[in-house]
Amino acid sequence: MATSKLSGFAGGPGEIDPIDLAALIGIPWFAATIFGVFTFNINVFGGYDFSAPIWTVAGADISVALMLVLGGTVWVVATNELTKTDYDPVYLALIGFALLSPLLFVFVPAFESLVTWSDLTRLAFTIAVSAATTAVSYLA
Repeated sequence: MATSKLSGFAGGPGEIDPIDLAALIGIPWFAATIFGVFTFNINVFGGYDFSAPIWTVAGADISVALMLVLGGTVWVVATNELTKTDYDPVYLALIGFALLSPLLFVFVPAFESLVTWSDLTRLAFTIAVSAATTAVSYLA
């Protein structure tokens, strides 16, 4: 706690911690990649697609985008835990939604069908995951 106060990385309720900014910028970008709103490729040195599977587990494709979204959400929660944040049930529900939505999309075909039902539902889930993580960072 003392180091976070000295380094200037301690925000309070109603402030976004500067240490969370990288995660809060990356989560919407890569959540949109997971849910299929758009694709993200790098064409340098042979090219790389962030939504391409790097592992396949039980028929589910684990991609770099999925790991970055989950890692970003865990980062926001971890930095809030370092500042001894007490979560209300609403914040716990937001954390659960932000962590479970990408995982359910990858591992549960029925949830994937729900999300891919329309382009608007893809965008809505992208915005919901991004807003949930931002709310946890800002309000907690």
